[in-house]
Amino acid sequence: MNVVVLDTGMFPEQETLTAALDDLTPAHYVYRYDLRVSRSEEEWDQLMDEVLSADRVFTV
Repeated sequence: MNVVVLDTGMFPEQETLTAALDDLTPAHYVYRYDLRVSRSEEEWDQLMDEVLSADRVFTV
């Protein structure tokens, strides 16, 4: 399963969510993106491709 994690830094339970998602990493493809950093146009395109092809998207 492809899982995309969008890190926004907006959730107070971020550590709990991150720990739970870390358990998925050995069995699934987990892609993490920190949305608080600036990106080039190509990097945004890659991020959007991952989101559109993901089975699950989580915001933490």
